[in-house]
Amino acid sequence: MGKPVKVLSVIFFVLVLIAAIFSEKDDLPEMFKQVGIAVLALNVTTMLLGFFTSRMVKLDLSQSITIAIESGIQNGTLAIVIATSVLNNAQMSITPAIYSLLMFVTGGFMMFRFGGKNGDVKLRIEKIASF
Repeated sequence: MGKPVKVLSVIFFVLVLIAAIFSEKDDLPEMFKQVGIAVLALNVTTMLLGFFTSRMVKLDLSQSITIAIESGIQNGTLAIVIATSVLNNAQMSITPAIYSLLMFVTGGFMMFRFGGKNGDVKLRIEKIASF
């Protein structure tokens, strides 16, 4: 049951994101100019805070990277659904939609750069940390 739920949740997220972007497609480039830097800064700052806070409480490096990624990947879908359904304001969904797009870029980078199977993560991190 776990795998179908994961697949359905990804499909649901993608559909919500596409709907939010499609509803404001004409204004999207301007909105990206207005909020892109702010949401990228929020995303990166959140990831850094997650990483350094977990290091301060003596978690190991792989746990700290996991927390950084989880901190950066916030629930943009919920914000989009609230903006479009509850508040009935599609324009308010643009900021979380842009955040959602950017969080996958930064989170994907972290997973690509530091990800791996089992011991691979630790070896990659040690190589990077010893530069």
